Amino acid sequence: MTTPTAAPTAAAPATTAELRASVGPLWQALLEHPFPAGLADASLPLERFRYYVTQNLLYLPDYARMLAVGASRSQNGVVLEEYTDALVNIVKVEIPQNERMLAGVVELAGAVPARDGVRAPATVAYTSWLLSIAANGDANDIAAALLPCAWSYGEIARGLVDGAVAHPVYSGWLAFFASGDYAAVVTTLRESFDRELAGMPEAARRRAAEIFLTGCRLERQFWDQGFSGATWSDLS
Repeated sequence: MTTPTAAPTAAAPATTAELRASVGPLWQALLEHPFPAGLADASLPLERFRYYVTQNLLYLPDYARMLAVGASRSQNGVVLEEYTDALVNIVKVEIPQNERMLAGVVELAGAVPARDGVRAPATVAYTSWLLSIAANGDANDIAAALLPCAWSYGEIARGLVDGAVAHPVYSGWLAFFASGDYAAVVTTLRESFDRELAGMPEAARRRAAEIFLTGCRLERQFWDQGFSGATWSDLS
């Protein structure tokens, strides 16, 4: 009687490109999500964009706090500088840019309803997870957690911007995330993590892949929430 042999386990991702490949069709689902597609063809209702930006302004400060913890746990000056630059980009560039977009959409669609300013389910899930990674993980865990948001936004916008319909608010979102400046931020994050992945043990790379996958899932939930307008049942 022969003993069945276990199927070989796939090698843990050793580059950021392999991390992206490891999540399979989920990455493509982010790129093809109907919310950003609705920005490009201007079909997304303004109320949905207002809700998304309001929730994003609740999300981004915790994303920045995770970056700050990553900087504090960096093991060399290069990584410290990279985390610091990413943190400054969120606090000094992305948050103000979201505030300007919110002001623009409020002019067109009216004031933000009180219920939209309450952290919605996907926002709570995502920010709680980011802060958990910051509290319990190391700098590499944090790098894996931050990449899905930063990386996918750039790819989404670049894929849509050329064929997009002109819009007083949506065009700004697409232009910002399709810009060369934003691409440079993502490239730096990827190159930094590629260097770290190359020297990480197998178990750490597997943990990074699990974190990256969860980040992609939460990204999709956040898009879904914006597209549907879903909130807590007692507020709907």
